Amino acid sequence: MTKNHHAVVTLASLTLAGCLRYPHASGHLVRTAAIAACLADLVGLDAADCERIRLATPVHDVGKLAIPDAVLLKPGKLLAEERQVMERHAEIGANILAGSSNALLRLASQLAHHHHERFDGTGYPCRLAGREIPLAARIVAVADAFDAMTEARCYRPGMTDDDALSIVSAGSGTHFDPDVTRIFLASIPQILHSRRSAEALIAAGSEMAVVARFYGLNRGALRQIPRRDHA
Repeated sequence: MTKNHHAVVTLASLTLAGCLRYPHASGHLVRTAAIAACLADLVGLDAADCERIRLATPVHDVGKLAIPDAVLLKPGKLLAEERQVMERHAEIGANILAGSSNALLRLASQLAHHHHERFDGTGYPCRLAGREIPLAARIVAVADAFDAMTEARCYRPGMTDDDALSIVSAGSGTHFDPDVTRIFLASIPQILHSRRSAEALIAAGSEMAVVARFYGLNRGALRQIPRRDHA
């Protein structure tokens, strides 16, 4: 097994664990990865970097594995102290993925750590600003926010695409990198095409089948992950 194959199996296994953590997580993780890879290409990254972003993006929320159900699955608005607990997922996720010499796993740790930083420096956990935030994390921040807003959650219905796009536009220069946002908003047909491709994959079967196909792996490589069921 090559080092990179081992890294892909690790990412796939953690993605599957994340998919089983709360209902419908697989949809958000796979769609966000597809949108982020598309946006990375539009921004001008080379094919290898776009593929690394595609493979690493599904574990951006892996730190949520350590967030209690009472907070993660709460059907209403989080209290201030609950919000603090939720925000820990970025640092927890980075730590889960930290310490590898593999470039793909280092990127995954970086995305987990910084996808909630804001361009104006008011994000978390490190309050990085502008181009202090790694470009890949700035790309994933836009993809993650757009998909999260358009997906129904336990505490709210999903927004329309137009409403979500308006919020992304309004966040240019404050929440989001203005250059990445400009390219995203100018390329909606390509972005929506990437989302449709992800939806076709998501419809293909169980979480295990979806994750295996996304990473190009045999399902047997993922059978060691314990399933967590929710009522």
